[in-house]
Amino acid sequence: MISLWAMVLLLTIPGCKKDKPEDPNAVDYTEINDWILENMEIWYFWNDRIPRRTDKKLPPADYFESLLYKDDRFSWIQDNYIELINSLSGVNTEAGYEFELLRMSETSSDLIGCISYIKSGTPAEVAGLKRGDYFLEINRTQLTIENYTSLIEKMDEPHTFGKAILSGNTITGMSHISLSVIENYKENPILLDTIYHIQDKKIGYFVYNFFARDSEMLGIAYEKELNDLFGKFKTDGIDDLIIDLRYNSGGSVATAIALSSMISNRSSTDVFGYEEYNSVLDEYLLLIEGSDYNVSYFLDEIERYDNNNKVVERVPINKLSGLSRVYFIVTRRTASASELVINALRPYMDDDKIILIGEKTYGKNVGSVSLYEKDPVKQKTNTWGMQPIALKLSNSEGFSDYGNGFTPKITQSEFEELELKPLGDTDEILLSVTLDELFGKMQSIQRTNSRKIPEIVGSSIDRTPARKNMYIEIPRKFLTNEKKIK
Repeated sequence: MISLWAMVLLLTIPGCKKDKPEDPNAVDYTEINDWILENMEIWYFWNDRIPRRTDKKLPPADYFESLLYKDDRFSWIQDNYIELINSLSGVNTEAGYEFELLRMSETSSDLIGCISYIKSGTPAEVAGLKRGDYFLEINRTQLTIENYTSLIEKMDEPHTFGKAILSGNTITGMSHISLSVIENYKENPILLDTIYHIQDKKIGYFVYNFFARDSEMLGIAYEKELNDLFGKFKTDGIDDLIIDLRYNSGGSVATAIALSSMISNRSSTDVFGYEEYNSVLDEYLLLIEGSDYNVSYFLDEIERYDNNNKVVERVPINKLSGLSRVYFIVTRRTASASELVINALRPYMDDDKIILIGEKTYGKNVGSVSLYEKDPVKQKTNTWGMQPIALKLSNSEGFSDYGNGFTPKITQSEFEELELKPLGDTDEILLSVTLDELFGKMQSIQRTNSRKIPEIVGSSIDRTPARKNMYIEIPRKFLTNEKKIK
């Protein structure tokens, strides 16, 4: 038997191989990676799955990836926390168009892009681009399965757009359009809204593309605008409501609760849902927030806080009562906070009053938090920001099992038609199907332009991970107690 001391000696005797000399030019990432690990151990939902041994010599992005649970598809990190925070509120450098990428044929790796919508006051709008325009190239390079990821990453820089010229179903040529970009463009999450007067009904409709309180830190401008819209719906006495979430992949949980409160007419005594954290956060949130630390309630007011966590503005929420039905237009891009709203409303509204039209939703029932170095001195050497998954959300009945998405009552793809009509046009295919369902005309639908639906392989959202995110604000009381956890 070898004694303990003999084992120590064996382990410390130099081997025959010489250690590889340290690279004098190697960047030392230890301090940043220490910060990453420390925060992941506190906030990460799967913190019990973090490897016991980690390599802190890795670059921060690689180190962060090495900590993630194998089933985590959603956590991410980037080297500029300001850009991360901006993206969560729809602030990006861009030319101003969103798009879907479709496979040209089953046997080809070539892709064709189709513009989903154009943003107001952007170079794309000035260039005359519109929803339904198709394109083949970016920077005079054909989009393919293999290269589209790298090509769309170039879209936050001035680039050339290869617009396809169509004659019927045939591509007859291409025109090249040079597009500039706007730095820190602020996209309004409400793309459009209207009230349709059809037969004897008033139908409220709006296209809502992401959940955000404001484009500025601590602001609530977007939530107030959403509230004003519901005030208009309330004043006009709409009978039914159609919310178009086809391109809405998530955002702020706080805004999702506010929107749900506007739709459902529930009060602040009604449970919106429950939050599940890791054991570390469970313990400390219970300590500082109390026994209902993991319970969310519907809202009666929208609140704005200052830097000292003091309420400086309260806005009563405009709530709709007596709605006959609520229709959600959804697609594969409808995710996280959008699905959270649908799930939270179901316990309070009959199944026949919440109707989904379109495609099966994405399926995301977990949320994240924004983490970055708050010490101004340390920020000079650590500009990283990360968005790890920190919680799982369920509705008031404890249901959270929608990781595979929600299946619509009526399945329909907007790409069943080659020519995409403008959003809000009552002949636009998804809105038309919704209105037909609303008025009981589904049996009469006959579409002469129907075609085989092409495979969708990607979209503009792939270059902006924040748009595929659902996040919570760090609890206010937690901010003053954070050091105790560390």
